[in-house]
This record gives sequence, structure tokens and C-alpha cells, in this order.
Amino acid sequence: MDDEDFYREVTRRAPRTTSLLGVEFNLDWRLDWPDAESVLVQDLDDAPLRDNEVLRTELDYLLNALRTDSSVDDFFTYIDSGLDPLAETGQTSRTWLIGLRDRAARNVRNGDPVERGQTGEVL
Repeated sequence: MDDEDFYREVTRRAPRTTSLLGVEFNLDWRLDWPDAESVLVQDLDDAPLRDNEVLRTELDYLLNALRTDSSVDDFFTYIDSGLDPLAETGQTSRTWLIGLRDRAARNVRNGDPVERGQTGEVL
């Protein structure tokens, strides 16, 4: 399997994460968001439990498939992500993905944001 086929398969198996990294964090994401944290609050912390479950599962897969910072960086390039975790957070791309997976897992443990009263919706 060549690199193109490999990253195509990774993208196919992690559509939610690919959307977060390639669409929300597109090449000009800073025009829409003040910082990366704002994106993560909306797309993880304020998201339904099921979205966090899917993201956690996909990130487990990605971290297993992309075992080095270089492979994660190549994946970011493949999906045209405009996010540079090192510049944004001081963390390598793989370390940042680990934190993202842990955040999704924590959100799953804590339950739905509506149940937690975090979305401003009536409980």
C-alpha cells in the first residue's frame, strides 16, 4: 500500500475526525475562530455524547495507525488541515491528538452537554 492509499484508508475510517481537522480547521480557519480552543469547545464540549463517542473511537484508531509525529503531520497535510498544533498549543501533532482523544473520552464519561447544563438549553 502506498502513502496515498494509506491516507485515503485512514481518512475513510475516521470521517468525523477528518471533518474536524480538515473542515473546521481548514486552511483559513482563523478567519472564523479566535483560537483552536473555541473550535474544540463547540465541536467536543458542546457536542452530543454520541459525537464524542465517535470521535474518541476514531482517534483511538488514528493514534494506532499514525504512530509518529511525522505520520500525523503527513495526515494533516493530506486532508489540508490548517492547524499547526505546535504553533497553537506548543504540543506536537501526535501529542495534541492524544489530548483530543482524552478530551472526547472525558466528555463521554461526563455525559451529554445538555445533561451537564453547558449548552444554555433548558434542562
